[in-house]
Amino acid sequence: GCGETPYVKLVTQLFGDHMVIANATGCSSIYGGSAPVCPYTVNKDGHGPAWANSLFEDNAEFGLGIETGINQRRAKLFDIVREAMNENLPEELKDALNAWLENFDDGFRSKELGKKIEYLIESEVANNPADFNPVLLDILDSADYFSKISVWAFGGDGWAYDIG
Repeated sequence: GCGETPYVKLVTQLFGDHMVIANATGCSSIYGGSAPVCPYTVNKDGHGPAWANSLFEDNAEFGLGIETGINQRRAKLFDIVREAMNENLPEELKDALNAWLENFDDGFRSKELGKKIEYLIESEVANNPADFNPVLLDILDSADYFSKISVWAFGGDGWAYDIG
């Protein structure tokens, strides 16, 4: 049977707004994709996990590919932010960027700081439309990667190779 739904509900309540699920085709795609009973939850802002499904029994590789891609994008953002620290930026923004660098691997703190940084950058651009540092737009382009993303691979015995 498919006894995973309570686990799915719990894990999405804990990590959902910064979670990506690599799903293997099987009962997890049936219980996860049917209305009105879907175990994937959202927070008060309506944010929940991103979900992708592989039709093949390659979910370990599929999930690893997602994780690798996210890590590369976050590493690029890290480098842009580190270089931005040498630029002439408002002190409050520099402090927030520095705190984000220090909390890069903290899922909850990186998310909080990311929201603050987005707000500070958007304010800086709005208040100085002709004179803001262009590196700020580079940072905003990757703002989805401020939060450390938790990647999960869901599936059953087929892709896990535990069927004799």
